[in-house]
Amino acid sequence: MTGRDWQVTVDFTTSIPIEEETLFDLIEEFAEHGASAALNPDGMGGSLTISVTAASAMEAISVALVMFSDASTLNSADISGINVIEQDKARLLNREPLFPKVVGYAEIARMTGVSRQRAAMFPKIATFPKPVIETSQGPLYSEHAVAAWAAKRGAKAGRPKTAEVPPTRGA
Repeated sequence: MTGRDWQVTVDFTTSIPIEEETLFDLIEEFAEHGASAALNPDGMGGSLTISVTAASAMEAISVALVMFSDASTLNSADISGINVIEQDKARLLNREPLFPKVVGYAEIARMTGVSRQRAAMFPKIATFPKPVIETSQGPLYSEHAVAAWAAKRGAKAGRPKTAEVPPTRGA
């Protein structure tokens, strides 16, 4: 078959829970297509990703659907979604991290123009983002969420200025 290489992911549901062993059998059944699979947390479905050579994305979908329908491992699965992407684009996406860039108090201090000690007090503010990771060195926060919070906060670095009290008459 001539054409381009595509990565096709078929999402599926089942009426009975799938055992991990069944998922490994599915991967083995599609091994020649570079298969990988994932199981839903509840075990009632998952996804299968395979490589297909086809002239177009629609043809890649058709080929993958026929292959999935003919699979002997999952004879009672219903297709709940499908995704297709050119293999080269999929490789580029796989190089990107799957998690957000995170920052600790030192970076938060630099981002907001305050001391590290002051930045460590920010979590007491109700609108401050929640940590995305807890480590033994301390919590880590999404850099994007902290930047958005700091932009809305609009505070300037340093101590707030004290309000000047106007002189009273007759004093």
